[in-house]
Amino acid sequence: MNTPPSAATDLPVPDAPARTRRGIAVMILSVLAFTVNTLLLRHLGRDGTVPPDVALLFRAAIGTLVVLAFFRGSQPVRVAPVFLDRSLVLRGLTGLLGTAAYYWTVPSLGAGKATLICNTYVVFASLIAMVSLGERPSLRRFLWLAAAFAGIVLLVGPNGGDKPFSIGLHEIVALLGAAMAAWSVVLVRQLSHRHSIGVIYLAQCLWILGPVAALAIPNLSALGGVQIALLVLAAVAASGGQLAMNEGYRCLDVTTGASLQTLWPVATTLGGWLLFDERFGTMQWIGAALILASTWRIAVSAAGSRA
Repeated sequence: MNTPPSAATDLPVPDAPARTRRGIAVMILSVLAFTVNTLLLRHLGRDGTVPPDVALLFRAAIGTLVVLAFFRGSQPVRVAPVFLDRSLVLRGLTGLLGTAAYYWTVPSLGAGKATLICNTYVVFASLIAMVSLGERPSLRRFLWLAAAFAGIVLLVGPNGGDKPFSIGLHEIVALLGAAMAAWSVVLVRQLSHRHSIGVIYLAQCLWILGPVAALAIPNLSALGGVQIALLVLAAVAASGGQLAMNEGYRCLDVTTGASLQTLWPVATTLGGWLLFDERFGTMQWIGAALILASTWRIAVSAAGSRA
């Protein structure tokens, strides 16, 4: 799960054109990094020799090292609040469940479908924000929410068999993961007023690291050198993509940033088609298009309402 733009720092960048160019460059880098991470997860999980919990362990461990290495400036990362602050604990647990659901479903659903479902966290976050933050959505936003849910039905329902609409366990887990990611997003928005992005990201990493280690460590001895190298690369790509996205949102307005981030599910779908022969039916393509358009419009309208 990716930390939303509200978690970005607000450091001054004096030259507006240079800031925009930098923002676009790092946001595209973020999309490429997240795509590399997803496609590597798809490759590693294809034959079942690398369980999702092992990939999660590498992501959490590498993410922890990245945070501690890059956030040791004037405001060093404090570890204690990760375990003492109730909101940070909840953020860590929701991040664990959301990320675990994504890692578990990428090999089974495919890179494109799993990422598209994951991207619907924007929809669930909008609904949660209405309840927990008291946000009042417009009629237009309600219509986009309805379009997004229609897109979800079209994407996850058709299976081409005797039962044209049938949602299985993996689709349910992916949707629950998107809902957990959405809850995590709302928590990050609240926590960003009290904690740095380093502490917030560290909460996710450490709360993944503890529970997953018990499951993953027994499987580490079976890993080969190439698998370890790919797992490290996937974890570095995930952490780099997160940091690059935060920097991109610092330099760009949310409309531009959200537009560029929409390229992530597009890129993973293209990569899944080219590398793993993943294919969608006509109704699934329509659903994917509805999800992309709706999540972009919801993200932009939410940003506009906070401006």
